[in-house]
Order: sequence, then structure tokens, then C-alpha cells
Amino acid sequence: MKINPSTTQSGWAAGAVRNFADSPLGQEVLTQLREGSRSKRALSEFVLRDPVFVATHGIEDVSRVSGISPSTISRYVRDLGLDNYSAFRAGVAGTVHALIAPVTKLESRLAEGETGASPIKASFMAAASQLEALGDPVTGEAVQTATKMLREARQVWVMGFGLSAHLAAILTLGLQPYREGVVNVVQYGGTEVAAGRLMSAGEGDLVVAISFPRYSKDVTDLARIAGSNGAKLIALTDSPAAPLAQVCHHLMLAPAQHPILSSSCLPGLATIEALLSDFLLSDPAHVKRAGRLAAIMSAYLADDSD
Repeated sequence: MKINPSTTQSGWAAGAVRNFADSPLGQEVLTQLREGSRSKRALSEFVLRDPVFVATHGIEDVSRVSGISPSTISRYVRDLGLDNYSAFRAGVAGTVHALIAPVTKLESRLAEGETGASPIKASFMAAASQLEALGDPVTGEAVQTATKMLREARQVWVMGFGLSAHLAAILTLGLQPYREGVVNVVQYGGTEVAAGRLMSAGEGDLVVAISFPRYSKDVTDLARIAGSNGAKLIALTDSPAAPLAQVCHHLMLAPAQHPILSSSCLPGLATIEALLSDFLLSDPAHVKRAGRLAAIMSAYLADDSD
């Protein structure tokens, strides 16, 4: 099995997409994502998802991977006020320069065949790089803000469909022992029941919506409705170009690309565990409840002496 080196670059994408999206050039690309033509929206999404790839590859490589012609890419960068693709690439590289070296190193290792034909090693390498990326300060700040929103909310509604439903369940189960009013929106019954349940969310409430590729349209539609009813929305997703990112009040990013599978859940799960850890330690009362819970649960655990 051939491993595509470009799919491993998202190990550093969590920091890269934030750095680029927050830059002046990234803001112009976001504008094209919202307001541009179909081809401009497609190219904007590609750039926002993997700015490191754009910063480390020429126009022909971007065309090959994105499926967008070089001439269209050239027109796109000129419409942004830049002379040519080289100037655009340099502008993107300026926002993610600290992340380029490790990406280039990993790509070289894969191209040289260090992983051989092994999807196992490629998967582990991609996972390690993705988790390393989550240690950046911006991710920590995003988690801390989410913790504050969780503490202040009247009620918390957690929502995810497909594979993201399992992540939503883990977050729900992790929060429920330490605060009242935590609801798993998609626990049973499908979209229709979830929509009816979420109609109770409003002013003072918080919706935590989780969505990774392949994205669910339902989660974005329901999040938008909850927001229109006055609820605040935290989105946990992989890119500022993701549908959920366009409707949320607070964004937490975790890379999701995988060299073999359609997406990876590991970075999202790690972010949830970090959020639960920060929430648990944010209040001494939570720690006391954790101690009481451990004492109660000990009666149901296996005794190694038996």
C-alpha cells in the first residue's frame, strides 16, 4: 500500500491553521471562502485546511492535490492583490514558518520509504505528530476559554453525529459527575429526536458541537438553530473552513487527517481529555466530587487479590 506523504502533514495543522487564519492574508482567504465563486471557495478551503502544504509546495503540486487548475490558482492569488503564486506561497509560509521544518522532515522520511509499505507505522507516525501539535499555547488558551464557558453555562448540550457521536458521548460522560444539566443531544433517536431535544436550548445555555470529516450537515444545521435561540456554541472541529466553524462563538481545532482512513479521531479525543482535565481542576469542589466518586466506584471494581 502506498502512503501519500501529503496526508501526514496535518500533524502540525492545528497550530498552522490558527496562525494562518488569524493573519491578514488568512482573513482575506476566509472572505473568499464565504463570498467567492465556487472555485475560489474550493481553493480557499484547501488553503485553510493545510497551509503548511501550500507553504512547502509549488503551484503544480497544489493543483494536483486540490484538483484546481494552475491557471485558476494564478487568478485567485492575483485577485488577492499578489503578483504571482510565489508571492502567495511566501505570504502563507510567513505565518507557519516554525512548522515547516518538522513537516519537511517527516515528508522526506516517508518519501525515502522509512515506513515501507506499512500502514501501521504510517498511522502511528501521523498520530504522534498530530498529538504533538496540540501542545501549542493557542490550543491551551482555547481549552481554557471552553472551560470557562462550561462553568458559566446554565445547561450544557453536547452534540455529534457519526463517529463524532462517540466523542460527544465521552465528553458528556466526563462532565456529568461534576456539574448538573449536561445532555447528550444525539444519545438515541436520530436527527428528529435530537432536534426536538435541542429546542430547549436557549439563553444562558451552551452547545458543544463536534464534527470531523466526513462532516454531518445535521450538526451544523442544529447548531445554527440553537444559536438563533440564544445559546452559545463551542465547535470542536479540524479547520476554520469546516461548516461548524462558520456558526460558532468559540472554536477549538484539532487535526483530523489520516494517511489511510478518512479522518482521525485521536486529536479530537485528546482535546476532549484536556478539556475534561482542565474543567475538573478548575474548581476544588470538582476534585472533592472526584474523590467521592472514586470511593463509590471502588466497590464495583475487580479486586486483584481474588
